Amino acid sequence: MGEEVDFRLAKPADAKALLALLSQLQQESDTFLVDSNFDSLTIDQEAKQIKMIAQSKRNLIALAVLGTTPIGIVTVDNLRDNQGEVGVAVLKAYQGFTIGTNLVDLAIEWATTFSQLQELFLTVFESNAPAVHIYQKLGFKVTGKGRLHDRPMLEMRLKLADHDWPDSDED
Repeated sequence: MGEEVDFRLAKPADAKALLALLSQLQQESDTFLVDSNFDSLTIDQEAKQIKMIAQSKRNLIALAVLGTTPIGIVTVDNLRDNQGEVGVAVLKAYQGFTIGTNLVDLAIEWATTFSQLQELFLTVFESNAPAVHIYQKLGFKVTGKGRLHDRPMLEMRLKLADHDWPDSDED
C-alpha cells in the first residue's frame, strides 16, 4: 500500500461509498453480519442515518479511507443502557495492515473521550483468531460464550473507566 490510509468519522457524502463497502464486505466475509434491512436502504436514507449518528454521543460510524475509497469501517451502536456494541470490518485486500486495530482503537478513543457510554462490547466468532487477538490487545476481556448458526461465539467487553492507553504504538 503506497498511499496513506485516512481514519475519520463518516460524513453524509460518504453514503453511496459506504453502502458499496458494506455490500462488498458482506460478500467477502462470513464473519461480518449486517442488519437484514441493509439491502433496502437508499443512499438518501443512509446519508440521513450518518448525519444523525454524527450528532450522537452514543453511536459512531468511522471509516478507513484509501484515497477516496472506504476500505474499512467501525461502528458503535448503543443498544442497551450505557453500553455500545462495536462492529468492525476491513476489505480482504487490506487485512493484515493494522487497519482493523486502528479502527477499533479509534472507537475506543471516541468512546472514552466523547461518548456517554460506560462500556463497549462485541461478539466475535471464536475461530476468528486474528480479531480475538486484536480485541484482547486493546483491552477487551472474554465475558461469555454462545453460538450463532452452530458456530462458537465469544462475547467480549471493555469497561471504559478501566481502560489504560498503551504507552507506545507497538503493532
